Amino acid sequence: MVVKPIERASVCITAMSALSNIVEPMFRFAERIGNMNADYFNLTYEEQKAMSFFERVRAYNWQFEAFAVGMMVLIFVSFKYGTMTNSSRASKLFGSIHEFLRNDLNFARVGFATATRKTYLDAHLQTWFTSFATGRSTIESVAIKCHLLGRHNPLAILAEHIIRLCFPTLQYGDELNDYVEISIKPNGVYVANENANVNGNAKEVLSNFKFITSIVNKSFMTKVRRDNFFLSLTYASENEKLPKEYAYMSEINQLNDFIPGYISKGKLTEVLAKSTNLLQFISFTDLPSEKPVDEQQWNANIEPRCVIRANVPTNSKDLKTLNDIIAIAVEIYDNFTRDLVQKKASTLVTSDILRKNINFRNQELQKIIKSAKDAELEIIKEQQREIEKEKKRELRKTGQQANIDQKMKEKRERRARNKQKTRM
Repeated sequence: MVVKPIERASVCITAMSALSNIVEPMFRFAERIGNMNADYFNLTYEEQKAMSFFERVRAYNWQFEAFAVGMMVLIFVSFKYGTMTNSSRASKLFGSIHEFLRNDLNFARVGFATATRKTYLDAHLQTWFTSFATGRSTIESVAIKCHLLGRHNPLAILAEHIIRLCFPTLQYGDELNDYVEISIKPNGVYVANENANVNGNAKEVLSNFKFITSIVNKSFMTKVRRDNFFLSLTYASENEKLPKEYAYMSEINQLNDFIPGYISKGKLTEVLAKSTNLLQFISFTDLPSEKPVDEQQWNANIEPRCVIRANVPTNSKDLKTLNDIIAIAVEIYDNFTRDLVQKKASTLVTSDILRKNINFRNQELQKIIKSAKDAELEIIKEQQREIEKEKKRELRKTGQQANIDQKMKEKRERRARNKQKTRM
């Protein structure tokens, strides 16, 4: 499309007008700042020399400097307040969880040993925190990750909110949310007491953990399904045994009995009823949170674990409730691992259920493999197109492309004439 000179000039005038609307107020503001001390700068050298130091201080207008210093102090205070608030919340959270893991769940090692004597690590200006625990029967490790809002930078928070209001259809991360995510990995080893022998078939036991079953807060169902690949493979179903705020999300309906079947009767309902404003979901899974792009990545990221995602507790009641949720996950692993090691016939996850899961997952894996192949073919086609373009550029340089184009034109004309003769 050819742009006429008049249209081009109109576009330039519009752009200059928009730019002037932005720049002109800035110039006026700078001029106003400069005029604040017009009387002082109009004094002659002799007049200033005759004034004492304190007279010069009184004659000068310090409003702009005072405003600048005030803003710096405000930024410093907000920075310190934000980091101290996050540090305080993290200390309460990890202190409560660490004490519970050590004293109530009997983990041998809890937390890190840092130079500052904190048992957790922090990063990114007190917005990311992490800790762990290990050394227990049936549990390989407990990894705790916590994200807190960047309260040290209120301007960035305000800008993020404005962007989200202006573009509500876009998908955003969890930068503006406080949350804690706890990942509990089983080890397939069950030790009934200190004198009991350790079972030697841990890998065989862990092969029975290849399934997905979850309890999800309905308020977060859409979001967690979108953010976690393993939840996107599940089917949601309600159950009268659960509080109305929650639903099951499992690969097959038979797995809905897994969580309530391996804990004390009534304990699940009691804890869930107290955690409606806290718990987002608890899921027993072995598939990754990020969607694999090929079969190799699928197999490399299979890892049995229990994932607990919750809002960050802000009071002692919620801290205790979060500990109760962790206790539920550990109790389920204790009882399930015991049944597998002792080869009890009452095991809820049967070979038939695992076989159905394998068939279902193979279908999903084939979709991923097909998508990967399609993407690979598209890349190859794009490379071939680039090669063809490069060949044409080389032919144009040597003058051969014009001859080829002429031959193709003559060929098309001959075909057209032959078609006309056939019709006649």
